[in-house]
Amino acid sequence: MEKSELAVGKPETLRILEREKEKAVKRDVEAAIRRSQELRSDFLQLGDKLYREHPEVWGKVKDDWRDTWLPQVAVDVKVTSKLKRTGLIDDPLPIRAP
Repeated sequence: MEKSELAVGKPETLRILEREKEKAVKRDVEAAIRRSQELRSDFLQLGDKLYREHPEVWGKVKDDWRDTWLPQVAVDVKVTSKLKRTGLIDDPLPIRAP
């Protein structure tokens, strides 16, 4: 197993870690959306958001929401991450390759 170190105190390292965190969160959210659509279960409350923001559209689709419309909904996921309080981490942080 290879071991290297990551200088957490450097701004460029923080940006790398923030981007990796954003990718991981986005991947998890997109997986939850796909699962919601597969199960035809609106546990993410997308229908509620549609109702609040576009009640006229909701009125037209509410009867068929779960079976017809939910599986077709396109969701644009945008994630922004900001790491804070990095002074609590000893520098350098040991990293082990899988």
